[in-house]
Amino acid sequence: MKEEEPILELRDVNSYYGKSHILFNVSFEVKRGEVVVLLGRNGVGKTTTLRTIMGLVSKRTGEIILDGSINLIALPPYKISRYGLGFVPDSGGIFPNLTVGENLKISERQSIKREDRIFDMNEVFQIFPQLRELLKRTAGKLSGGERRMLGIARGLLLNPEILLIDEPSEGLAPKIVHDIAETINTIQEYGISLLVADQNLPFVEKVADKIYVMDRGEIKLSGRINELSRQDLERFLAFS
Repeated sequence: MKEEEPILELRDVNSYYGKSHILFNVSFEVKRGEVVVLLGRNGVGKTTTLRTIMGLVSKRTGEIILDGSINLIALPPYKISRYGLGFVPDSGGIFPNLTVGENLKISERQSIKREDRIFDMNEVFQIFPQLRELLKRTAGKLSGGERRMLGIARGLLLNPEILLIDEPSEGLAPKIVHDIAETINTIQEYGISLLVADQNLPFVEKVADKIYVMDRGEIKLSGRINELSRQDLERFLAFS
């Protein structure tokens, strides 16, 4: 498949929590090797979009196309994961009662063993050298930044084609946010596509190739990072 073709496409996707209609005809794409960011305030549908892609929202319609041919819309989460999608929720997606080392080993065991495998423990420690020093620490005792790093490391050990990360900068000190941005840039250098949901504009400007701005469950604005004005982006982040 050509590099410029999308690895993931959403076509007129709608999602519901019970009787509540949350996403309205959401359409966008992630091309191979890109970092695409869903930008918007809390509660506009960013997390629901990621959960919909991963099959974690029970009622959804439309098409979610992987690699140009596989429609994920009716598949359960475990099958979607097997197709090469990794998900790091805003909670970090870690087991708080296990050690850092145990968290990593679980992810490594769950990974699909394949010849083109990129990430193993040693490769993860190249990206997150801090985790090597924390292997025996209980994950529940980690700082917010350490939890976020562990969650991303677990996602990488699954060796996904595309990694979805929810609110990676939320609640973190500026220095840690800077480190997370550098981490995302490093992951992209490995050829991994990323779909990130966040509302921290300076952070987003450091990592995004393309931005889709969400508001009230819809895509309101989109473009490559150098095509969008900061004023327009800030307007959607301001509370009305």
